[in-house]
Amino acid sequence: MKRNIYSLLIGIGLVLSLPACKDFLNTEPSDAIPTDKVASDISLLPPALRGLYDELQGSNSSTAYYTRGFIIAGDVMGDDMQGLPAGSRVQSYYNMNYTKDSAPGIWFKAYSVIRSANRLIEMCTKLAGQSLTDAQKTEVKSAQAQALAIRALAHFDLCRQYATPYKFSNDGTALGVPLLTSVPDNKSLPSRATLKEVYQQIIADFKAAIATPELPETSYGYISKSAAKALLARVYLYMDGTEGNTQALALSKEVIDAGKYTLAKSVEEYKTLWSEANSTEMIFSIVNFDSKDWADREGLAYVYHVNGYYNAHVTKKFYDEMLQDPNDIRWQVLVASEGTKAEASVKNTPGLLPSYKVFIGKYPGKAAYKDMRSNDVPVIRLAEVYLNAAEAAFKLGDRATALQYLNVIVKRANPAKSVADADLSLERILSERSKELVGEGHRFFDLMRNGLRCERFYGGQVGWHGPLSKESQAFDHTYFRTILPIPVYEINLGSDLAKQQNPGY
Repeated sequence: MKRNIYSLLIGIGLVLSLPACKDFLNTEPSDAIPTDKVASDISLLPPALRGLYDELQGSNSSTAYYTRGFIIAGDVMGDDMQGLPAGSRVQSYYNMNYTKDSAPGIWFKAYSVIRSANRLIEMCTKLAGQSLTDAQKTEVKSAQAQALAIRALAHFDLCRQYATPYKFSNDGTALGVPLLTSVPDNKSLPSRATLKEVYQQIIADFKAAIATPELPETSYGYISKSAAKALLARVYLYMDGTEGNTQALALSKEVIDAGKYTLAKSVEEYKTLWSEANSTEMIFSIVNFDSKDWADREGLAYVYHVNGYYNAHVTKKFYDEMLQDPNDIRWQVLVASEGTKAEASVKNTPGLLPSYKVFIGKYPGKAAYKDMRSNDVPVIRLAEVYLNAAEAAFKLGDRATALQYLNVIVKRANPAKSVADADLSLERILSERSKELVGEGHRFFDLMRNGLRCERFYGGQVGWHGPLSKESQAFDHTYFRTILPIPVYEINLGSDLAKQQNPGY
């Protein structure tokens, strides 16, 4: 969210200046530590907070995180979406042929976000020691809570890409990622903490944010109490086990029962819930307010759009599953290539016709701008919370509750449909997640965290897929490339991380 904000420049000393569209907490390089004067100026708190969200999204020159890369990884590394021919912006993730020297990933950007969050937390701590009005105290405490939640989210996302799924981590004793909870003295990172230690910090940060009275219950474009609860429920779901699922169910239930958000009811409302500010279903999205905010043609919306780069579409497996119910509302956000820029490419794919609705249409851009690039970036919405609750309840053996929450989503998709107890299974719940969350970066992680096999070439049949190595045609969490390597530049700094590279690299 680049919004005409301050930037901290580094020279021989640290000098505050006021160029537009920069983040004064931007930590690239990582030793950009604010001066005491800057960190104690209450007027700089709003731009500093907005800058942190700007970092979380990224820009047209920094696309690894929520701008594009991280969401795409969760889509095209799974079995619901695939990349188009070589040279597209999704190919590295889709082909999974990367090495330690060429792997994509969020490492640098996520740690930049964490450093910025730590600087904002430090700034809030210094501000809290000043004489402030009641309104300013509320502003400071809310900003600090948001920074804690964003720090938690970034650590969690790093674990999703660089650590083994918690379920297979020997009760969290496997290596996680470096924990960074203070402003570093240098650019290097500490050694990797255990996965349990990282998750404990993630949970503690989210809980601290939730416990902050000044954090609003809802908010457009900013972390709210509801968003922190929903994201923490997701964290617990990834932990799995009795404790994880119990907490995931309880927190999801809190968000649902609070009634602050409701599922989109009409077709028109459903079609715009990913882009418009008045959506009652989107709990947290990163907002693009105007053309100064968006990542231009390098953002997620343009990369997926049939009149953008159309770099990915759903797989034949996913399309065939959707064909089982022609009245499913989710057809409304799948679009055909016929008459669009994508049509020529589709015609070159054997078995795929331009009339097939295979492209993601969730990100059309805000109606006021009539431009896909203005679309917000989704992070979590109420439909996922229902599905998280259903999965957690099922794993706890509470079939009635699992069915209750699952059928809310099933009936929203088609009021004539429902799931009977006899048909309830983890696979059925994950299938519903697949249809509901396609294009939002979840399927690959859902398969891996549950130890399920990702089949791209079903029974060795190509379907619409292009060439893939044998290892990347079908795999589970034991395939080493499902976990990304620690970047070489980080290894080359000479820290303990050099001895903690992920297996296979």
